[in-house]
Amino acid sequence: MLFHLVKKDFLIVKKYVLLMFVVCVIIPPFMVWRVSEYAGPMSFVLSAIFAIFMLLQYVSLKEYQYPKASTLLCAMPYPRKLFVLSKYVFCLVIYAVCCVIFWIETCIFAELGDFHFEMPILMFLVLAIFLGVYLPVQYKLGYEKTKFAFVAIIMTSPFVFPQLLKMEDGVNLDFLNALPPALLYGGIILIGLMILIASAGVSVEFYKGTDLE
Repeated sequence: MLFHLVKKDFLIVKKYVLLMFVVCVIIPPFMVWRVSEYAGPMSFVLSAIFAIFMLLQYVSLKEYQYPKASTLLCAMPYPRKLFVLSKYVFCLVIYAVCCVIFWIETCIFAELGDFHFEMPILMFLVLAIFLGVYLPVQYKLGYEKTKFAFVAIIMTSPFVFPQLLKMEDGVNLDFLNALPPALLYGGIILIGLMILIASAGVSVEFYKGTDLE
């Protein structure tokens, strides 16, 4: 059932998948040209954020425009829990595709650096935090009230992330180097999963209380 709901979301955005693919391909070389110092991490973060939130927002828009479709799905053998979980899986699938695209581009553009496992793991935590906050708020307040938050994320991310990377240079994180890599990055993955699980649980409860009539 979950697979069919995720497939449904991709069918909704099929007209924009190619556009987002082009965006993910263009951002890394553009960042090499504009911000060569942080081209690798910046381009990966921005392409993932843009692709995930643009496609997620389009799905939310269509569900807002055609609420009867959600009502019919929930009336069928599709519990609301799976309806919510499909959004999280939908975003994670897009993220996995972004990882593959960026890995291919690092093989083409040496300026992007190597695509080590640390980068997708750290970005997974960033994504978990974003989705962990955004989706429950959207299920609680609705698309109409949260669409401006989406605009804020898209508009501010190109300016916020470079500043965060600059701040990182001045922060002493030597204590993390003392941890075994398996423990450190395993812990990051675990924290990200816990955030997503907690967020999904909250989103399910909010969506159960939503009137779909």
